[in-house]
Amino acid sequence: MNRFVPYVVIMFVVQSCATYKPQYDYSKTEEASVIFGKIEHTFFLVGDPGNGVFNDSLNDLKSLENKLNVADKNSTLLYLGDNIYPSGMPTNKDKNRNEAENKLQEQISITNKFKGKTIFIPGNHDWYSNGNEGLKRQQEYVENRLGKKSFLPKNGCPIESIDITDDITLIIVDSQWYITNWDNHPTINENCEIKTRNHFLDEFRSEIKKARGKTTIVAIHHPMFTNGPHGGKYSFKSHMSPFPILGSLKNLLRKTTGISNADIQNIHYNELKKYLIAAAQQNDNVIFVSGHDHSLQYIIKNDIPQIISGSGSKVEPVKSTDGTVYAHAVKGYAVLEIFENGATEVKFINANSNKIEFQTTVIKPSKRLINDIINKEFKDSIQASIYTDRETSKSKFYSFLWGNRYRKYYSTPIAAKVVTLDTLLDGLTPIRKGGGTQSRTLRLKSKDGKQYVMRAMKKNAAQYIQASMFKNQYVQKQFENTASEDLVKDVFTGAYPYAPFVVGKLSEAIKINKLNSKLYYIPKHEALGQFNDEFGDELYLFEEHPADGNLTIEDENFTGKIYSTYDVFKKIQENENQVVDEKEYIRARLFDMLIGDWDRHQDQWRWLEFKENDKIIFKPLPRDRDQAFSVMSDGFILSAAVKLIPMAKLLRKYGDDLVDVKGFNIEPFPIDKAFIRHLNEEDWKEQVAFIQNNITNEVIDEAFSNIPSELNDETIANIKSTLKQRKNNLQEIS
Repeated sequence: MNRFVPYVVIMFVVQSCATYKPQYDYSKTEEASVIFGKIEHTFFLVGDPGNGVFNDSLNDLKSLENKLNVADKNSTLLYLGDNIYPSGMPTNKDKNRNEAENKLQEQISITNKFKGKTIFIPGNHDWYSNGNEGLKRQQEYVENRLGKKSFLPKNGCPIESIDITDDITLIIVDSQWYITNWDNHPTINENCEIKTRNHFLDEFRSEIKKARGKTTIVAIHHPMFTNGPHGGKYSFKSHMSPFPILGSLKNLLRKTTGISNADIQNIHYNELKKYLIAAAQQNDNVIFVSGHDHSLQYIIKNDIPQIISGSGSKVEPVKSTDGTVYAHAVKGYAVLEIFENGATEVKFINANSNKIEFQTTVIKPSKRLINDIINKEFKDSIQASIYTDRETSKSKFYSFLWGNRYRKYYSTPIAAKVVTLDTLLDGLTPIRKGGGTQSRTLRLKSKDGKQYVMRAMKKNAAQYIQASMFKNQYVQKQFENTASEDLVKDVFTGAYPYAPFVVGKLSEAIKINKLNSKLYYIPKHEALGQFNDEFGDELYLFEEHPADGNLTIEDENFTGKIYSTYDVFKKIQENENQVVDEKEYIRARLFDMLIGDWDRHQDQWRWLEFKENDKIIFKPLPRDRDQAFSVMSDGFILSAAVKLIPMAKLLRKYGDDLVDVKGFNIEPFPIDKAFIRHLNEEDWKEQVAFIQNNITNEVIDEAFSNIPSELNDETIANIKSTLKQRKNNLQEIS
């Protein structure tokens, strides 16, 4: 009996091995369609081309060159890393420099007649020539022949985003930057704005969020999913080398320890994968394209499509498992076609046969017909509320724990004006989804090119849980329709829902820049198009999108340009003639304290550029005034948290006085330190007096007249009284 054991073990190893054969799972494929219409953009994907095989077997990839020769300008060739084996671009004096240049030149040469754009991205082998110094040498060589932005990300930095069209975004990530041991590269971030891994992850999340509603291609050398050797799938030959059992033990150790940072089991690689996938899952239509494993693969896992085209110059075995739709260890490349209707197809080309070996639909068409059940006629106004009565009905004990908050105002029906996008401002077109950690927004464009935002009054609690608590895994759907979601949704009622419509008039009285917020009921209707699934039939805040060209300000010195806080940080450091209007910023910050708006982190500000004489002056544009007059600490639990937890102090209930000025200003304190440099106590007193003199009782009454009349009760009277008393205390608060 024992004599059969070795054979059983061998058979088991053989059955579980990666192979060189083509493998398919047709149950997971979408039949490619011939009626998708006109192609908007084509991506040619070639990974790991740096072994010089183009020169040895040029005929194998002649089909790629032929396709590039006839491709139109709406095309991009992506070289997905490992552009020079074995060790990137050496110095000019290195004996291997000529060989490295030849390998790179072979890749450049096949683009001689290509009308589109060619982009090289780095892989791990490109880092093996003195890290980012080697990358800069490779970048210089490529850009000297193909022009600027042909090697990205530039300067050894981690991320670059390109808007290919209005509907397609390309996000390029240098994954080795994240995975490598930074101790070996002391100057790694010397020329980069991003200095930490956390900053990079925040930037990636931001780019993913900005691309909502678009087809988003993430080009990254290391794949998020792979079933080749870097994913722990090895060939029979690998199990037998250097000899049986020891070979399998070697592979087992490699797979379980993650000792090599080239393998997905490595701690940094796996960490990167988790964070990027969690971010991508919060968006629609994200496709990862990679090389690294030397095969052609198409994997769908966690609802994320992963294209691997890594056999530009090498071939290694691959296994069909764990989400694999197609896999083949063969020289070749992939072609990703994105159609004008949003559909996306991938084709895998076998370079040996010069034929399409596999193709499938990655994303189905998005611009579908509107269902007949959508109404086409609407009343001028409608009774609507943010929450239902059921959502705000709570027991006495629950109210003891969490307070009464502004709960009842969320479920009180109000008379709201009904608008449709096809008639509002002579017609608006929805262009993409947006939103922060809790908001649901839709970006709109007018016929004259200006952009606006419709933001749902009802916030997304599950989205908040995802963004705030689970950055390394996607859990949003798991929290939908749960008690946890209901609790967070109720906590949101600590914010007075109609505060933004009051704050505008108060800001105007003291000459603080503002957006013009309006309250509408927007139904599901034809002009919402593909966004009817997620938007419509509820109350929305409508206002300008604070970006270049969208705001009209009656000041001839206003250039029309609008910047983020981070951009202004850089500009005032680079040029002493670019400054922040400190007095206006102090006034805005005092106003924050007056209305109790504690949520003033750097993304809650935009900055308007004014040109006065020889100076550029940045003036603040506060936005997202959701927390004005908030009573977040209402109830036993959060009132106790405010007293016991330092970071919770900013949640203190709006009252006549600002009890803890320091705790209230935790979020904007870094901005205050950076932007308030030259003014003294007298300047603060001057701004306090200006606010006290201009926010009169008449102004307050007029501002609160913008609240729906159905809500004009004792709560409004109490807020107005508190506001007046806090105004009287503002000098002491400052």
